[in-house]
Amino acid sequence: MERDRSSSYVAAALLLVCISLASAPRGTEANIFGGKLYQKAQQDCILFMGINPLRLDQYKKFVYPPDRDTMCLIRCIGISLDFWDDILGFDVDLAEQEFSPLVDATFKKYLAGNITLKLELLDPLDNCARAYYAFRTFRAQIRQFIGTGTTTMAPSVNFQPLTAVQILDIIVDCAREVNLPPSFLTSLTKGIITDCPEVQCFIRCAAVRTGLYTDKDGALLANLHRQLDPPGEDLASFSLRQGMCLQRNQQPPTADCCTRAFKQFFTCLRPDFEQFFIRNRETVMQHFLYKTDQPAEGQAAPMVQNNVLDPFGGNMGMILSSY
Repeated sequence: MERDRSSSYVAAALLLVCISLASAPRGTEANIFGGKLYQKAQQDCILFMGINPLRLDQYKKFVYPPDRDTMCLIRCIGISLDFWDDILGFDVDLAEQEFSPLVDATFKKYLAGNITLKLELLDPLDNCARAYYAFRTFRAQIRQFIGTGTTTMAPSVNFQPLTAVQILDIIVDCAREVNLPPSFLTSLTKGIITDCPEVQCFIRCAAVRTGLYTDKDGALLANLHRQLDPPGEDLASFSLRQGMCLQRNQQPPTADCCTRAFKQFFTCLRPDFEQFFIRNRETVMQHFLYKTDQPAEGQAAPMVQNNVLDPFGGNMGMILSSY
């Protein structure tokens, strides 16, 4: 009876979700398994199925415990985004399309076999459980393959998470070392991150010096997870989420080290760093960058000659800007 009722809720939800997604252009999505279409379908399914909205934060981090609501949520998302069908099962062809060239014909066959083995153990009439465990198997297999050459899971033995203030100190040092002129720093304080060689090397400098990135291994995901400590998100979920983004933004072999750090590492990790600094707002505001005396009304802002840090001017924009 409970299973029938859940299926009825999902069926009703799907009609509304499909209507709400009908006008969304899929061609603009980088990957339906983690992009905006996925998040919208997830949010709509939660709303229409009557799932507690407080669980949305958990689901946004791809944390899906095996309870009934979550299982039916995955089925709702899967049907609305066409990666699950109650009769045909999980669409491995779509997975190949979305993750190409990571998922090739060989891996697709391996993935299909593993999903089939899992579904054979389940009640053939329980479509919520079948969709959930097919999706879970898919994620587990992708996690093993994703990010080759772009991420490193193992943390440095000597890695110790830094405080927000220590990271700010590194940002200051790197800005000085790559000779960022005031115009670039002014843009940074406004949250405008200019894509130019100097700023790219500034990002690389900060990423390497914090122990979160190397030119050889790329993003050090275990270190990043320890450093950022994203609320409610374990290492496996964090690594899958970031790995998908890093894979989508992988740079060609001809790209230089600064370009790779900026267009891959920074593109994917910037939102998480912003949240980290927001959570540490009180200590961030104690840093000397934000202790600059404000000019009296009618007076010009003081300028310190030969001080590359002056353009920060106590502005939180560089750290807390939206992405």
